[in-house]
Amino acid sequence: MTDNSIEDLAARIDDLEDRVDSLETDNQQLEETVEAQAAIIDSQREQLTQYEDRVQELETKLASATDHRKHLQQRLHALESTDNTTTEDNEPTSPLHQLIRLPSKAVSKLTANQERARFIAKDIKEYATKVPAGFALDSSTIRTVLHAKEGRTPHTQTVTRVMDFLDDLGKEAVKIVKRRGTKRVIFSEHAVSELARTSPQSSRSITDVVMGWRQ
Repeated sequence: MTDNSIEDLAARIDDLEDRVDSLETDNQQLEETVEAQAAIIDSQREQLTQYEDRVQELETKLASATDHRKHLQQRLHALESTDNTTTEDNEPTSPLHQLIRLPSKAVSKLTANQERARFIAKDIKEYATKVPAGFALDSSTIRTVLHAKEGRTPHTQTVTRVMDFLDDLGKEAVKIVKRRGTKRVIFSEHAVSELARTSPQSSRSITDVVMGWRQ
């Protein structure tokens, strides 16, 4: 073997050793990368487990809170039922009920708007719309009812005065609200139920009743 051949072989061996060293370095870096990624995966897996435990804990608390809310709603409903029963038995009749009970002679002494309010209150269940708060009667419906009753469209001020009378005479069971530019008279369910079964049977004079409304 010539000297040149030996030198070429030595050079090739050196080159191969360099390549092996480079591959070993790359392999070590790859192993380190894999270990780092494995550590990250383990950390994320642990975080995921903690998250799942937290979610389960929150779901348990939510279920408990839901059960508690249902229990409170049941108690509130029971209390409201008891209160309604007590109210029906003991609460004095409102001026609006008294207005409906007026005898014919007394009705003739009412003002035009008082009579209009009485006319609407007598059949409130037919004119009002059921809503979560009870029954609602808007100004447009009142205008329509009065137009059908009198054969002419009532003035806006007339409708307002009728709504005010219903509100004043209904006391706590009736209130006026304004939503989206429309005024509504809201009647409680109890008030509507009472009005529906009220019939003219009072012998009180119109003067006594009207005086009582403003006290």
